[in-house]
Amino acid sequence: MIDLSDLPPPVPEALVFYVELQEKDVHFFDSALKAFNHCVNPRRDVKLINGKLFYKNYVSPDFWPEVQNILETIRQYIPIGDIVLER
Repeated sequence: MIDLSDLPPPVPEALVFYVELQEKDVHFFDSALKAFNHCVNPRRDVKLINGKLFYKNYVSPDFWPEVQNILETIRQYIPIGDIVLER
């Protein structure tokens, strides 16, 4: 029998967050996020929330504070609207 007791705990589930973006800014947003340590897995999944266009992203809970800082930096270059963290 294999002893698995010394394995690390499982990775926590990714957080899902949505970012309000204009369609023309999606490629820049995607590239900018990937340039920062690949902390975020941006998706092209779209969700309408209150009539606004939001794009889906995944991030490890451990990286969420860092990603919030990255989003503030990206806001200097493209308009980012609301950010919705899915619970």
